[in-house]
Amino acid sequence: MTEEQLKLQIERMEMMCRSFQSNSERDPEFLPEFETAKSINQILQRSSNLTVDNYNDILKILKNIDLLKHYDGSGWYDYKLHLNSVLRYKEYDPVN
Repeated sequence: MTEEQLKLQIERMEMMCRSFQSNSERDPEFLPEFETAKSINQILQRSSNLTVDNYNDILKILKNIDLLKHYDGSGWYDYKLHLNSVLRYKEYDPVN
């Protein structure tokens, strides 16, 4: 993956976050996905060099959403695929 492709991945993750936000207005089960994606996206935007602390923060955020009832559909699956792609590029283990 190139830097340009990485930028595109993150832009798509931001688009998915907006979709979760929009969907949460009619279905509250999307709200945890919106809040989680927003938090993760902020971490990725703030840190051009992802640190171990950033990575651990992302893992904690993902662990917390697993404790909540959320929509957990194909959009969330796609978001996590994009996140894993970014993490691999940054040389971190993917998440499940």
